[in-house]
Amino acid sequence: MDKTRDEMNENQRMLLSYLESLVPEDDVLMLLAEFQSSLSEHVAPKEVYIALGMLSNAEITNVLHELTRPF
Repeated sequence: MDKTRDEMNENQRMLLSYLESLVPEDDVLMLLAEFQSSLSEHVAPKEVYIALGMLSNAEITNVLHELTRPF
């Protein structure tokens, strides 16, 4: 079940906000590459790592779905 931005928990909203800050103009694939790079290079904010550790796969999927909703 998809959750809209207003229904997301704090960790989901924080992750969504961080991902939105990385997204190049309408290019979600580049966003995912940037996100993966920031995680592997350990340059993402510590809150991102904490949120990822606390979210279930379904919650992360909801974040990604919300991020791609405009497309």
